[in-house]
Amino acid sequence: MLNRIVTSWNLTLVLLGTFHATACAQPFDEAPPTLRVMTWNVEWMFDDYQGDNRSKLAKEQSSPSQEYWNTKVDGVAEVLATQKPDIIALQEIEGLQTLADIASRVKSKHSISYRYVFIQGTDTFTEQDVGMLVHNGVASFRRHEQSKTMFDSGEYYNLSKHLISEFRWSSVDSPLTVMTVHLRATAEAEETRVKQAKLARHWLEPQLIAGQDVILLGDLNSEHAAGNVDGDIAAIVGDSQVKMVDLLAQLPNPKLPTHLVLDKQFDRILVSESLLNDGPGMDWSFTGIEILSDAVVRGKRDGEEHWHNRLTMPLEELDLSDHLPVVATFELK
Repeated sequence: MLNRIVTSWNLTLVLLGTFHATACAQPFDEAPPTLRVMTWNVEWMFDDYQGDNRSKLAKEQSSPSQEYWNTKVDGVAEVLATQKPDIIALQEIEGLQTLADIASRVKSKHSISYRYVFIQGTDTFTEQDVGMLVHNGVASFRRHEQSKTMFDSGEYYNLSKHLISEFRWSSVDSPLTVMTVHLRATAEAEETRVKQAKLARHWLEPQLIAGQDVILLGDLNSEHAAGNVDGDIAAIVGDSQVKMVDLLAQLPNPKLPTHLVLDKQFDRILVSESLLNDGPGMDWSFTGIEILSDAVVRGKRDGEEHWHNRLTMPLEELDLSDHLPVVATFELK
């Protein structure tokens, strides 16, 4: 009798193991022939309901009316529908509902479907966050936290706003890891930003060492122009043999700003070297990058009055954001 029980239990374990393996081996989506990846700081994209905001700053910067919010969502949805990116990394969103509202508007007005990816961050001062909209291919997503040892070392600084997604497609050999970040602003915060950039690089290191495809993108708030590998950019590029590449340096005019008002290149897309070359098997290969300089403009292009009058300007004149969308394109070869 005991032998029968043991045999039965062993069989159950085998069956459970088989079921678990089968359940985890999900079929992956088919890859598109080209992959368009966008980063865009959509500037204080907070709705007009302040009941879920606790910080004074978040309440002050929220949409002043439902009309204002709807106009903002419509404008962002129109840009996305026109460009049709496959992966969209957004910064300065309020939260999950922001992504849901954008996705719903793109679907209802432009018949394009996006899924949204989000994990709440830890910035309680601004309550700003980051998130992604994706067509397909996303297999998992996550956030990381420092260990106490890392924190005590003083080498890193917390990334309150970050999100990492892994994409898998049935026809692509390597997984693609995409990390979006929003680093500390102002020139005076360079030291903090370097530590944040070093932390982001640390969390991507396993994928980079394994030779996988990796993209880090977002509002880096870097004071260093494309081609100048210094400070926070240098921390992401890395000083090992496995380096990342700043795609803005691949522009025909690498000095073009990514900001509406300032002559700055805050918004960046950095990639593993594997994405620049057509390796063996089916993989993504970089073909170009562009800054959508006119996409955010409504009426006359805003200057510094955008910051002072953003919440009171006529909606037909208000530019969508003080940051410009940046889009990189990769071809499946």
